[in-house]
Amino acid sequence: MNGRRLLNETPTVVGMITSALQSGGSIDTAIRQISSEGPKLSRDLFLEAVRLTDSKGSTSLVEALSSKMECIPKEASGYGRALLITFSAAESSDDDTRDGMLKDAAEIAIESIKEAGEAYGSSLTIPSMVIFGIGIMVPMILMSIIPLLEVGGMFGNSILDQNMIIAITLVIIPCAILMTALYIRNINPFLSEENVMNSLTKAFPLIVSLPLSLMIAYILSDMDHLLIITLVPACVLTSIMLYKSIKEEAERKKNELSLMDSVFDIGNRMISGFNFERASVEAIASKESCYDISVNLEKEYALCRGSVRNAIIEAVGPISHEVGVTLSDISLCAERSPEDASRLAITMGGLMQNRNITKKNIASKLKSTTDMMVGTAMIFAPLVLGMSISMLEPISALYGNVSFAGASIILQIYLIELSALIAILVSCLGDDDRAEHIIWRFCMMCPIALIVFRVCSSISF
Repeated sequence: MNGRRLLNETPTVVGMITSALQSGGSIDTAIRQISSEGPKLSRDLFLEAVRLTDSKGSTSLVEALSSKMECIPKEASGYGRALLITFSAAESSDDDTRDGMLKDAAEIAIESIKEAGEAYGSSLTIPSMVIFGIGIMVPMILMSIIPLLEVGGMFGNSILDQNMIIAITLVIIPCAILMTALYIRNINPFLSEENVMNSLTKAFPLIVSLPLSLMIAYILSDMDHLLIITLVPACVLTSIMLYKSIKEEAERKKNELSLMDSVFDIGNRMISGFNFERASVEAIASKESCYDISVNLEKEYALCRGSVRNAIIEAVGPISHEVGVTLSDISLCAERSPEDASRLAITMGGLMQNRNITKKNIASKLKSTTDMMVGTAMIFAPLVLGMSISMLEPISALYGNVSFAGASIILQIYLIELSALIAILVSCLGDDDRAEHIIWRFCMMCPIALIVFRVCSSISF
């Protein structure tokens, strides 16, 4: 179990328990809800506790889950502390004491995320230097010594030859960068275990471009311009195919953040005397990007025949499952006590806002690293390697017109590999490593890298 990823789920789990307890439910209800609707790692952990209890292996869900807490990784100690406080809060008969303990658990959850994010950001310095060093400097040096390989006695009986340089450039260096990317992905606490590599069907133009490249190379016998002729149009076409889904996902994330902000507003409106239905519709409508959602929610309320939970899931669930579950719990609490429901909405809204602010601050700190990686793949690497090719001709002439045929195509293939690896790496740095986002980033970087390389390599010295 990845302790850092488990720690990232702490605010969501604490929020679900808080929502259940403050809406009149029990800790057992909260545990069973998380075992079926919670984030991936917590869902598996809580499900084990439920199965252990149901099979009479433990006397209670809390006892079963507490025993599981002893086995979680050391990196997720904040997760265990926060959960143990919520268990104690559930046993308290005093509302003020319980609410105070739940607030403490939420603060521990947010502080744990902040500490994990800062530690993660600090740990990226060496991997970034490794990628810069082996991704740019090593290929540039290897290309620079190509003219020297055939100079008599320059390297003696060294095994370093053009075939070895090709193997290092196209196999060994990309493998090293890939291993670094996988390492960064493993230590990233913000990647959800739900984010799996989905279908690659939208990369069809890129896949087709490979046999097309070989066909054109056979017909025209021109390898030097081959990749620009085939791959650049394929990247453009793939980008067009992906544009709609990428835009829709960006819009969904924007709306999800607005919905989370509206939860706090719902509590304030309920304190002012509005019932839950009116407060939720008006609070969501006040967010400009969510006006259509509020209209759909109002329609669902009118058609739900008293099932407010179903109305919320239909209107809000597709945008944010977490907000949908939270609003459902608030609606249940409102049926029992509007005052308690308003306090629950304010508590949950504050927790969501604090978590989002923390993640936004961490993302801002990581942006410089992300920008450097993208700039390396798109501009700096092709510029340096292109200039290296331009300098090969005078260097080669100096040593008697030593051949360096194929160096340009080798570096173009390498730049394609580098663009793909940096696209994976940038996704691993963030919180979304789905295949379509990786493909989208590759299609943005690769054409620019190839064009910059061709321009720089065509300069004559």
